[in-house]
Amino acid sequence: MTELPEDLRGSVEDQAQARVAMNIQGYAKYLTPEATDSLRASAKGMPPRVNRFEVDAVEGGGDTYTIDVRYFQRDESFVVRSRWQQRDDAWMVVHAERLWREGEAQPGLVSRVLAKVLGPIARLRR
Repeated sequence: MTELPEDLRGSVEDQAQARVAMNIQGYAKYLTPEATDSLRASAKGMPPRVNRFEVDAVEGGGDTYTIDVRYFQRDESFVVRSRWQQRDDAWMVVHAERLWREGEAQPGLVSRVLAKVLGPIARLRR
């Protein structure tokens, strides 16, 4: 597994800990609008409550890394793959998606289209 720069490791762990704590603002502060859209499009319904995480895989180098974080809920787990880029002096997620196991129910076409269409509209209202 590729070694992460210390500041990126801190950002990844801070975001994952915020997810475990159900701190939506803490989790979202690392997401670009595009990452929010891609994550919504790859998920279905409300995010499940999780009780821990671990970094599964790391690829990349320089100012771009792809990181898989496995979140655990009771007897199950799932992976969120995020592409992190250094922007100015901060690490930000520019793309994120929940990975699905073969045969696992995924979000339908309508959910993915709605996330893609409604995400930009919601940002305009801010």
